Amino acid sequence: MAIAGAVFAVGGLVLAGSVALARLDERVNRELLERQPEASVEFVDLPESLMGLAVGDLRGSIAELLGRNWTDDVRCREMAERVSRIGWIAEVRFVRRTNSGRFEISARYRLPAAMVADHGDYVLIDADGVRLPGVYVYHPRWYIIDGVEGAAPPVGEKWPGADLRAGLTIISALRNEPFRPQIVGVVVDNFAGRHNPRASHMELITDRPGGRIRWGSAPGSEVEENIVSQKLALLRQNFLQTGRADADHEVIDVSTFPDRFHIPG
Repeated sequence: MAIAGAVFAVGGLVLAGSVALARLDERVNRELLERQPEASVEFVDLPESLMGLAVGDLRGSIAELLGRNWTDDVRCREMAERVSRIGWIAEVRFVRRTNSGRFEISARYRLPAAMVADHGDYVLIDADGVRLPGVYVYHPRWYIIDGVEGAAPPVGEKWPGADLRAGLTIISALRNEPFRPQIVGVVVDNFAGRHNPRASHMELITDRPGGRIRWGSAPGSEVEENIVSQKLALLRQNFLQTGRADADHEVIDVSTFPDRFHIPG
């Protein structure tokens, strides 16, 4: 009986010790959680040009996750999945948690290249024609592409029209020209002559009221017509001689003669 009592006593001590340790672990965990820093997130590669455009969408997509226990390793994967669905993101490189409780998100971003007129509003697209989040009013920060046929695609999807791609090609060609601030956008309403085969298929919009530079055919579609480099050379020459790509005229045409522009009659 004495031996049995001793064994029971030892077992009781072990059980009591286990309960005490469990309560101690629970207390320690509770204190750690109470003292943990508030979880925060930093988009480490976010370009300055997107600070005012994308931050709200990006943070909003993961706001609910920040309220969870910061030791939850699953959150990194969930954050990566959520931000990857935001149209500003082309690729998520990594999401990692630091010892201070901050989450760092590295990504490759889609940058606005132009505004596309869409039923009285404007939507932003990147250089590949992918639609970005939001609906906007006109802002001179970006080129306009006007006259695109068809409705805007869902956010994150590429605009399918050849007219839009032609507009982007011209915008890309203009980007480093000295007269770039004088060009507001591109009109593609008559792309491929769909309304009037005899009229200029594409036009540049200048910063003067009603100002147009008749470009001619879409890049790569020229037949007996100046190619892109020749058209740019004429506009560059005008700018050097007069300070204006349009040579200080309301409307000019650079599609026909390789050595000069002409004023439509």
